[in-house]
Amino acid sequence: MSKDLYVGVDVGTSSIKVLFLSEDGSFSRKDEEKLSTLRNGNHAEQDAREYLSAIKKITDRNSDIINSVKAIGLSGHTPSVVCIDQTGEPTMPVLIWQDNRAEKEALELAAAFKNPVDTIGTSLPWAASACPAKLLWIHRNLPAVQSKTAWVLQPKDFVGFHLTGKAISDPWSSKGLCNVLTSKAPTGLFDFLGWDESVIPEIRKGECHRGFVTESGATVTGFPWSIPVTVGWSDAMSGMNALGVMAAPTSFVITGTSAIVGCSTRNQVIDGDNLYVIPQTCAPMSVVYGPTQSSGAAIAWGSKLLGTDENELIDLGGKDASNAVPIFLPYISGERAPLWRNDVRGGFLHIDQSCSASTLSRSIMEGVSFSEKQVLSIAQGLAGDAPTTVSLGGHAGNDHRWERVRARTLGEDLESHHDSDTTTRGAAMLALNLIMQDFELSYKRLRVTPKKTSVHQEDREYSRNNFAMFLKAQESVLQFTDTTSDMRNHEFS
Repeated sequence: MSKDLYVGVDVGTSSIKVLFLSEDGSFSRKDEEKLSTLRNGNHAEQDAREYLSAIKKITDRNSDIINSVKAIGLSGHTPSVVCIDQTGEPTMPVLIWQDNRAEKEALELAAAFKNPVDTIGTSLPWAASACPAKLLWIHRNLPAVQSKTAWVLQPKDFVGFHLTGKAISDPWSSKGLCNVLTSKAPTGLFDFLGWDESVIPEIRKGECHRGFVTESGATVTGFPWSIPVTVGWSDAMSGMNALGVMAAPTSFVITGTSAIVGCSTRNQVIDGDNLYVIPQTCAPMSVVYGPTQSSGAAIAWGSKLLGTDENELIDLGGKDASNAVPIFLPYISGERAPLWRNDVRGGFLHIDQSCSASTLSRSIMEGVSFSEKQVLSIAQGLAGDAPTTVSLGGHAGNDHRWERVRARTLGEDLESHHDSDTTTRGAAMLALNLIMQDFELSYKRLRVTPKKTSVHQEDREYSRNNFAMFLKAQESVLQFTDTTSDMRNHEFS
């Protein structure tokens, strides 16, 4: 074909996605290849080499357009740990963000380093899912792996290494490995972890150039030789990019397996407490946000519970007109923002005999959305200049059946971005920016026009009243978790 194409490549948790876009919007094609994840208790691992084979399958299937690709933008899931040797070979399986084996190490880091802002430059929780705890666990349990490791990368950076031959990451994706304000090694941290700072890749802004596809990269991935490749952003930042979060203050909810919720701001937010703060050293605007643990994952769990499929659950819940529904806390695998508790478990409150499958379905959907509202409320309070209108991306922007639920739970006007994949679109915008060197114009060229939904006053009241009950239920569950934990500790002491 004659049109120039700009490509977004996203290394997602469950699949590799590739989006081909023309600058004028007249051509769009998306392809996807599923990835496997080995799970065992709190372990969650992937094979980094599968990322490359998946991309090659996609480029082979799209050989008719591959030579029209002019630039590649990268994104991927974080925080994950990809250990590679000097040749780029993995020295162990990828410990993805869902891997929480490093609980003990996370507690030790929190005790030793206290407020992470002083060390990392942002409010990165000392969580088991984050890179520092994972590296400390590897140091203690896999010394042979550590001795073979030349660099510690993120999944999209592993792909970037094999495309360009360079070990490079952006400061936000590698937060915890570097200080996000200085892009340098965090003071004192690597000594504590028992690692040499040389494993930190070169740090550049994600919208910058990481290099060109080498002959080897072209062979391995199927992309044309010599085209430019971005450093790339995390999947969260790329999804934000597609919603305009990096162009102007924006409140947003982006959903998939989990949800990414927050707002961008022109103000400098120093400490996000239990949320992340992306500083302007990492992106065009500051962003206060948090990832929840379960969004689509809660729907998948609920469908199994009710003996149905996910589509039917959403159909039932979206249409339910009950006067009252149980409160659902969607902590089926713990919760990340704003609780950061792997031990907390949720459930239904105020169930009675009148509850039907549709009532429970709606309860699950509302619980997911109330957990998003909690993060959003904190983020907006910290930012100070974020609009109340909420931009919806990912599954939230594509499935109209959720609009009624989110209107009455978020309690604000909505802008739904109907898009095949916001994350890969955001990465493709980075690719176009490599050529245009105009960030705002690149966004405007490749954006989609959102559908607007105005919220009714009764929805605002429903949101206010039921969100208060959600928070009360959460408080009770946290107290119960702490009490039972103390009882177990006493029993075994």
